[in-house]
Amino acid sequence: MTNINNSKKTKREQIVNNGRIIMIIMTVIIASITLRLWYLQIVKGEYYSQKSQDNRIRNRRIRALRGIITDRYGKILADNSLGLNLQIIPENIDKDNIKELAGLIAELTEELEADTIVELYSKSSAYTRHRPLTLKKNLTADELARIEARKYELPGVIIETEPLREYPYDKICSHIIGYLGFINDRELQLEAYQSYARDDLVGRTGIEARYQSDLRGRDGLRQVVVNARGRELETFTVEPTVSGNNLQLTIDIDLQKFAFDLMGEQVGSLVAIDPENGEILALVSTPSFSNNLFSTRIRKEDWQRINNDPLHPLQNRPIQGCYPPGSTIKPLIAAVALTDQLINPETKFFCNGSLTLGRTRFRCWNRYGHGETALLKSITQSCDVYYYNLATRVSIDRLAAFGSEFGIGRKSGIELPGEKSGLMPSSSWKLKNVHDQWYTGDSLSVCIGQGYLTTTPLQIAAMYMVFANHGTYFPPHLIKNNDIKGVKVDINDKNMEVIRKALWQVVNTRRGTARKSRLTTEQWEMAGKTGTAQVVKQQLETLKKVADTPWRFRDHAWFAAFAPFTSPKIAIAVLIEHGGHGGSTAAPIARQAVEFYLNKLESLKK
Repeated sequence: MTNINNSKKTKREQIVNNGRIIMIIMTVIIASITLRLWYLQIVKGEYYSQKSQDNRIRNRRIRALRGIITDRYGKILADNSLGLNLQIIPENIDKDNIKELAGLIAELTEELEADTIVELYSKSSAYTRHRPLTLKKNLTADELARIEARKYELPGVIIETEPLREYPYDKICSHIIGYLGFINDRELQLEAYQSYARDDLVGRTGIEARYQSDLRGRDGLRQVVVNARGRELETFTVEPTVSGNNLQLTIDIDLQKFAFDLMGEQVGSLVAIDPENGEILALVSTPSFSNNLFSTRIRKEDWQRINNDPLHPLQNRPIQGCYPPGSTIKPLIAAVALTDQLINPETKFFCNGSLTLGRTRFRCWNRYGHGETALLKSITQSCDVYYYNLATRVSIDRLAAFGSEFGIGRKSGIELPGEKSGLMPSSSWKLKNVHDQWYTGDSLSVCIGQGYLTTTPLQIAAMYMVFANHGTYFPPHLIKNNDIKGVKVDINDKNMEVIRKALWQVVNTRRGTARKSRLTTEQWEMAGKTGTAQVVKQQLETLKKVADTPWRFRDHAWFAAFAPFTSPKIAIAVLIEHGGHGGSTAAPIARQAVEFYLNKLESLKK
């Protein structure tokens, strides 16, 4: 009996002990849960509340409109249009379904491969999976329709609107306006680009590049409420966009278009300047390219076609092409000789068709010679021998300094990237770069616009601007700016009038080299100078006809002028690469462009 009682007592004690253990375990569990709830809701409550909000709300960038670019009369040269971009949100796409989804997207769009989509998806990190990933910009209407028709089969796929750059005049002024390109990884590491995203477009050339920060504007922010499947339910704006600054150029787009059409298939450039202030009226480079191709990611075949073109359509010839100026430089040589009193207008030299210096014979373009030649005749008939004689009197270093006042041999500072300075040589330059002293023979070549001397078409136009306005150099510029100041060059009014009279005779007298391109309207009389610049030396002179000479070996054709003579409104320089004679090739183009512009000015007065 005693044993039975002891056994019952032991069982009761064991039950009590087990109950205590269970109670302790339950207490610990409840305490842990309570503590955890306290930690999550009190200590970390704000943090997890924000995390929950982040899972429900997505931030979307609102692209700012780039500033509009207009010509001098307000006509739009660069505008914005609405583009539709195809994007995916990696976070809302199951990795097991991405290949199937990518295949469907590729089927519904053009030039987008499934493997590319999968690769982009796989590269998204854990920190960026909630951000939209752009697959294709500027969807076509057909692509948009196909996607919308099957949108319920496309989880994680969204269509976003974005402003796209649009150039109404396309090829006509593409070298001025420039084009956009996607920012690259190297640039994204730079401090100046910290506010940019990987799929941003930035200016690569022209005004678009030079004024990128002004034109860009500031992006805005909108927040999107999404459900568990990532479908957007509600949208509201947090930060509005700020559009970029508008820019007004000095270009007259009507003259630009007319000049572009005049150039046609010719390779070369045309630059027109307002002599009263240095404003660029037209700046044409041919061949050209379509900057609209760069509004979205340019197709590979389009880029290869442009980049591999042997005529280099991307080159901005008016500011990047460096050419021997030929006889267009002769008025400058005459001006420095007059200024330094090395000659006077009556000083004569005899031209028998050549001048011999040492063992070298320097020929005039007229093999029969010009006979007794004074200054006015030397410019009117472009006598080379006259300038060979001046070369023996004018110091090359003095010529370099004098030419610099007219803008020769230095950058103008025009608001375009990539401008070249050309080369106005000096004795120190030759010693440094050729490791030889300067010889008189070098000067003979320079004084007829050959040898080491090279200029850009913009520099020649600017030099004739100075002749047009009686001696003031204005920095050529493309942005409307009333604060531009001119600088008077070192030549007195009397000598300037001698040069101007000679340039008038080139176009308006019987023996003038540009006689055929004169303007018949008396009040619009034009003054100018032709130029023919050799590309190769005289080995090819045995080829009597230009047609017999390979194109790449033909002379460059120049013509520079201003009009009207008494009150100039335009200075112009035309260069036709391998065009032959300036009087027959370049001068007619300049004449038509000048006549068009003067007619327009007359119509604006009415």
